[in-house]
Amino acid sequence: MKKLIAVLLTMTLLIGVLTGCGPSQEKIQSDFLKILQKPASEESIKEASAYIDKYLSRMDQRKASEMVIGYEHYVLSYDRSGVNYKEWIDKYQKFVIPALTAVYKIQAFEQKSPIVKDAELQISWKELAKRAYKMELLIKKYKDEELIKEDADWIYGNYINAMVMGSNNTPIFDYKTYGFSKDAKSAYMEFINRHPDSVTAWALTEYFTYLNSINYSMNYNDKVSSKMFFDTCDWLVSESGKRVYQ
Repeated sequence: MKKLIAVLLTMTLLIGVLTGCGPSQEKIQSDFLKILQKPASEESIKEASAYIDKYLSRMDQRKASEMVIGYEHYVLSYDRSGVNYKEWIDKYQKFVIPALTAVYKIQAFEQKSPIVKDAELQISWKELAKRAYKMELLIKKYKDEELIKEDADWIYGNYINAMVMGSNNTPIFDYKTYGFSKDAKSAYMEFINRHPDSVTAWALTEYFTYLNSINYSMNYNDKVSSKMFFDTCDWLVSESGKRVYQ
């Protein structure tokens, strides 16, 4: 009997060593949430960082992802430029779901090469369409993953919005001649021919229907035509955002 008890105690100790002692995953999440409920500050962000570094490896992928997303939003609520996504990928990708890493890779690339800077488009219309399509494919691959939906929707919508509207310093209709950008027209027609079954191509096809109706000319200072333009763009962004999940 004593020998059996000794064996059982040894096994119990071994299991404790292998599994580790400490709070449950639910307790870890609960305590982390208490930190995130504090007003964001440099001190509270440091506290959250230290906590997540200590306990993230004990969580399953989904709970770890929830913690990282919560921490991300907490940091961004304090400083909109407070997250370096490349560093976050290096630090957290082994703990989180692949879908979250995929979104972070898109965001890391955007930080390195933003589509707009100082209200001016930084990339070509062709490249803009490529980025939108890449995001579309990511959403379709992970369309059932609720954890990334909010950020994925925003990124794709931002691409579509830039495609159909341009930016203040890179307008898609010329401020003086009122004509539609020839480079954008060429790039978008090429994209439709390359990816005719994509949602992004659907949005551009609908966009061309609108452009044909106004003969590719629009004066931003004309209240009626500009309202029609902005309403059309808003509808394209909203509808493509729905269709990409179908």
